[in-house]
Amino acid sequence: MNKILVIDDEYSIRESFSLIFQGKYEVSFAASGEGGMKAAADHKFDLAYLDVRMPGLNGLETLKRLKEIDSALEVVMVTAVNDVQKASEAIALGARDYIIKPFDVQSILKMTETILNRKYLLLQGTKLQKDEFEQPDPLGQSDKINNLIDEIKKKAPLHNRALILGEPGTEKEALGSLFHLDGPMPELPFNTLYLNEGLNAEKAKTLLFGKTKGMTTADLHKTPGIIEETKKGTLFIGNIEYLPSILDSLKEAPSRLVAGSRQLNLAEINKETFEYFSEMLIVIPPLRERVSDIAFLAGRFIEKFNKKHNRAINGLSNKAENVFMKYQWPGNTAELKSVIERAVLSGTRNEIDLEDLPYDLLLVK
Repeated sequence: MNKILVIDDEYSIRESFSLIFQGKYEVSFAASGEGGMKAAADHKFDLAYLDVRMPGLNGLETLKRLKEIDSALEVVMVTAVNDVQKASEAIALGARDYIIKPFDVQSILKMTETILNRKYLLLQGTKLQKDEFEQPDPLGQSDKINNLIDEIKKKAPLHNRALILGEPGTEKEALGSLFHLDGPMPELPFNTLYLNEGLNAEKAKTLLFGKTKGMTTADLHKTPGIIEETKKGTLFIGNIEYLPSILDSLKEAPSRLVAGSRQLNLAEINKETFEYFSEMLIVIPPLRERVSDIAFLAGRFIEKFNKKHNRAINGLSNKAENVFMKYQWPGNTAELKSVIERAVLSGTRNEIDLEDLPYDLLLVK
C-alpha cells in the first residue's frame, strides 16, 4: 500500500485527508514543517500533501528540506486562493502540483492515483533499464570459468562470506552475483559498493551503515546505509583493499558479504581483511589465460550494445576476431566490453572490422 504524508497545521484539513484516503492508502500526519521533516527522515513516503502557509517553517522551506531528505518524494502543495503564486513557486522548487482549498474529494483521489501511477511506471522503467543494461558482466564458457561456477554452486549455500580475487577488469561482480543467486535467499537484494582509495573509517561506516538523524538540531536526515538496504541479501564490496579497519562493525551485518579485490597478494598486504572474507576463496584467471572466452564474451557484448544503442551489428569480421584472439587484454573483460561498445557505436557496416578497433589492438602481430 502506498504511503502518503499530510503536513498541515489545521486539524480539519488533516481530518479531511484522513477520511478521503481511508482504506486506500497508508496515511501519516504532521502539524508543522518541522514535524513533516522528522516523519520523512524516519519513514519512506511516496507522496506528501504540504500546506503552503504554516507557522514556523513555511511550506516552501519545508519543501526544500523534504527534497533534500528524499529527492524521489512527490509533493503536492495545499494552498488557499491568495497563495497560488507561492504554490507556483513551489512547482519550480520540485513540487509536482498544487490544489486549492476547499478541495474536491474526487479531484484529490484522481490526482493522487495519477501521481502514484506515474511514479510506479517511472520506477519500473528505471528497473527494466537497469536489469537490461547494468547487469554484471557475462561469464565465459571456458573450462576454467565453468569450474569456478560449479564450485560456487556447491559451496555458496554453506558460506556467508566470500573473497574473489582477480586482475582489474575480471568478472568479480558477476561471480559475486552468482554467489548470491546460489545462496539460501536469492529473492533478496544483491547490492554493490565500490570503495575508493583514501576512504576513511567514518566515511566507510556511513556508506555501509548509514547516517543517524538528529545529531544536531539542523540535522534531521537519516540516510540508510547499503547494508540496511541489502537486508539479509548479499552485498558485493569491490576494491576491498581500500576498506579501513572497521571489520568489527561488519561482524554485526545481517547481509551475506562478498569482497572483490584486484590485489592478488591481498593475504600479504592486508592479512586481517583477507582472513575475514576468505571463508570461501575464488581466484579468477585473466582473460588471456582462457582464450576460448574471448569470442563468446564479444558476442554477448555485441548483443547487449545493439539493444542499448539500437544498432544491428552481426558480429566480428574474421580479421577482427583474429586480432581479438591474439591480443593480451590487460584490462580483461572490462576492456573487451569497452572496445565492443565503442565499435558498435562507431561502426558503419554490419560487422566490426579492423577500422573499428583502437590503435593498440592493431599493433598485435
